[in-house]
Amino acid sequence: MDKKSLAVTSLVVRSRKLLSSEIDGETVMMSIESGKYYGLDEVGGRIWELLEKPRTADDISKQLLLDYEVEAAACEKDVMRFLQQLYDDDLLEIQ
Repeated sequence: MDKKSLAVTSLVVRSRKLLSSEIDGETVMMSIESGKYYGLDEVGGRIWELLEKPRTADDISKQLLLDYEVEAAACEKDVMRFLQQLYDDDLLEIQ
C-alpha cells in the first residue's frame, strides 16, 4: 500500500501503535510493532503533545510561533521535516 503524501494542510495525528511518556523533561516513545525507542527534545515533545488531537502542520507551526521565538518560515520548514520523519517511521498517521 502506498503512503499518502504529507503536506502542510494534511491532518495528522499520533500513531496509536506507540507508547509514550515524559521522563526528566524528555518525551520517550516506544513502537509496539518494531520495539524501537525514540526520544524527543523539548520542541519535539511539544509537537508530540500537540499531535494528541488531529492537526495540520500549519496549525502546529502557528502554535510553536506563540510558544517559541522563531521565524515563521524556519518554523514551518522544521515542523514539516520533523513530521515527515515521524511519518516515515510510522509514528504519525494522516487522516
